[in-house]
Amino acid sequence: MNASAQAWRAPGKVILLGEYAVLHGHAALVAAVDRFATCRVAPSPVVEVVAPGHGHLVQRAGAFEGEGDLRFVRAWLDAHGAPAGRYTLDTRDLGFAPEGGAWTKLGLGSSAASTVAFLAAVRDAAGLPTDAATLYCAAQRLHRAVQGTGSGADVAASAFGGVGRYRWREAAAGPLPAGDGAGDFMPVPGPARLLLAWAGRPASTVSLVGRVRAWAAGAPDAHRRLIERIAAVAQVDLADPVAIVQAVRAGADALEALGAASGAPIVTETHRALDALARGVGGAAKPTGAGGGDLAWLVAPDAQAEAALAHRVDAAGFPVWSMTVAAAGATAAP
Repeated sequence: MNASAQAWRAPGKVILLGEYAVLHGHAALVAAVDRFATCRVAPSPVVEVVAPGHGHLVQRAGAFEGEGDLRFVRAWLDAHGAPAGRYTLDTRDLGFAPEGGAWTKLGLGSSAASTVAFLAAVRDAAGLPTDAATLYCAAQRLHRAVQGTGSGADVAASAFGGVGRYRWREAAAGPLPAGDGAGDFMPVPGPARLLLAWAGRPASTVSLVGRVRAWAAGAPDAHRRLIERIAAVAQVDLADPVAIVQAVRAGADALEALGAASGAPIVTETHRALDALARGVGGAAKPTGAGGGDLAWLVAPDAQAEAALAHRVDAAGFPVWSMTVAAAGATAAP
């Protein structure tokens, strides 16, 4: 193991606009936030991966065995191995414990962030490049190989950081080749902080996307129109607070229509309640990512209105955070 390689971390993500459309070659707006997956490396005679709450893998007689859900790590180790060391993969910062409840994920892309952090630590220990483009390509290729789908917007946010316009094209060449397709990530000006509220339950992106795809197979024209509507909203200028409010309202309406048509519970009653609170100060709220739960993004026309909105949401009993946009992607951890 490279003695200088001690820890790497990668930020979580929030898909702001363009969700679902990004699965069909359109651009989405995605932001990295200052909640991190961290991979710490310690000396060990064999490769061992410990992920609190998720699982454990250890190398014995040249093979990897263990327990828990570490399918991305396991797939990488089976195919490529890693320098000997004890890799501790911690994603607890990407969730929270509701009052009186157990820890739960927030929907910040913990699998993507942990994969990027792990690959950065492994490559650094091996003396290999750990630049953002290399980490993105490796992690996206791994995610596609294991789960067979996914745009990689979460992977791009964890690898590159900041706010960006991300596009994925299957079976196509591009600046970021990754197996059966290629991505493109273009940094754009955007807000320095995001106001986010917990929508009450963790959501399954795979399940929601599956329901939309099942409906789309029988209604391709209606599906295409809704996808184009969602894609158009993601063309907003994120440097314009008033335009952002309008885009969030339009994005929420488009997701509501997609959910109604497909039968997928994309916009929940909690999302609608949060939007009502936001409209009380001239703002808006919408699901992030695939919806169905996880986090809602709340926006307001100015800083004073946003502060009032945060107070209203908290007073209504919803967990709420103002998360800083993480300027960098995967970096050496303190």
